[in-house]
Amino acid sequence: MSKKNNLLKGLMTLLLSLSVSVNVFACTGVVVGKNATEDGSIIMGRTEDIGAAYNKNFVVVPATTYKKGEMFEDLNGFKIEQPAKAYKYTMLPDVEEHEDGIYAAAGINEQGVAMTATVSAAVNDAIKAIDPLVENGIREAAIPSVVLPRVKTAREGVKVLGEIVEQYGSAEGNIILFADNEEAWYMEILSGHQWAAVKVPDDMYAVIPNAFMLGYVDLNDTENVMASKDVINMPAQHGLVKNYEGKFHLALTYGPEMSEGNRLRAWGGQHFFSASQEVALDTPVFDLFMKADDKISVDEVMDLQRYRYEGTENDVNLPENKGKRAIGTEGQAECHIIQMKESYPKEVGGLMWMAMGNAEHAVYLPTFGGITDTHEAYKIPGVNYNEASAYWTFRGLSTLAELDRVNFGKGVRDYWKQYELNLIKAQAQVDQKVIELVKTDKTAAATYMTEQGINTAEGALTKAKEIHSQLYTFVAKHGGGRTIKAPFVPVVE
Repeated sequence: MSKKNNLLKGLMTLLLSLSVSVNVFACTGVVVGKNATEDGSIIMGRTEDIGAAYNKNFVVVPATTYKKGEMFEDLNGFKIEQPAKAYKYTMLPDVEEHEDGIYAAAGINEQGVAMTATVSAAVNDAIKAIDPLVENGIREAAIPSVVLPRVKTAREGVKVLGEIVEQYGSAEGNIILFADNEEAWYMEILSGHQWAAVKVPDDMYAVIPNAFMLGYVDLNDTENVMASKDVINMPAQHGLVKNYEGKFHLALTYGPEMSEGNRLRAWGGQHFFSASQEVALDTPVFDLFMKADDKISVDEVMDLQRYRYEGTENDVNLPENKGKRAIGTEGQAECHIIQMKESYPKEVGGLMWMAMGNAEHAVYLPTFGGITDTHEAYKIPGVNYNEASAYWTFRGLSTLAELDRVNFGKGVRDYWKQYELNLIKAQAQVDQKVIELVKTDKTAAATYMTEQGINTAEGALTKAKEIHSQLYTFVAKHGGGRTIKAPFVPVVE
């Protein structure tokens, strides 16, 4: 490695060490019903806000046959027997060097089931006293790796995870989203053994901070609601039920008072999609599901995951709001958005748009669930800056851009936004080719999907490195308080 590269690597390590890191208890989820989206797809996603310098990978886990008695084991002591046949799935795991389990984050399996796990949520002390969290119960680090290999529908995903929580217990409060090409489900793990889930209304959306948001649920409506049998009886027997507008309210009963950071994100998401409804930041209880002012597009969901409340009194880019919790935080390790389309055969699965690093200055790239491999840059291990890594390539560029959002970052944001719009526009033709290939040659379809994902990643990585080189030079010339005559604009063909 040249002296110049050593210097660059050293500077990037220093800048990243100064970046803001956040607790894993800090993700933001989103789900949109198929009648509320612009193209009729179900959309769900999450920002994994675990830290500003936190390497993630993107891999395919092949289908596996297990012998009776073979076990899945998590670091906290959770164990469960593996299924006889485990389905192939994609995932976004931690690198091993983080030493805290798989943390698969999100994925799509070969049966066309997608999930994102999880948005962490706190359980209040009164509930924990009667149904404590289980130290060696299932935790978010293991949930996708346990559930995705086992299920054929989103509904079955809820059922399987619910049964696991009841039998083995949960180590954490968590919120999980499931979808297939017909329906989406929203699930809350509310305590050590209690849980509830509802089918996402086709004409509504939800933006979920780190807080339970389910209100009243009709346990007799088995078409749209699933839950543990004692989810209401247990708190009722101990006098812990809390009502809202005369009805039992799950979030108020099981969760603590909503924090300012959670309140900001719930308000921010609802303001973003439903500004006309003028939901107040200090509203007593936020509705989980809302109707949007307009049909929601996938690029708008990308913008949501970057949202820093620009143009409002809570704009976190303003000096007076420094320290407030944004949806688009610098502490995002990766952000993903999954589209499930009725036209997709199960061999296609769904389409994951994934941005490595924080979304604000990175780019969302599409990959089908039916792939058999990913770009090698998505598989680089380690916790230190590495220019061969997809994560560090995009995170390194973001780190420079964040030094000055106006003079350094805006040009990067504008470039990637147009890049994404071009990818979205081209996706319809790619979808059509994949769907036709599946009808005639499933192997050829899988090969095409895999090559498409790898080539898309290669193109974006090449451009990211060129932009990084240009911005690094610009920062060196104009940083340190020197007068900037014009903001940075990438020049990349």
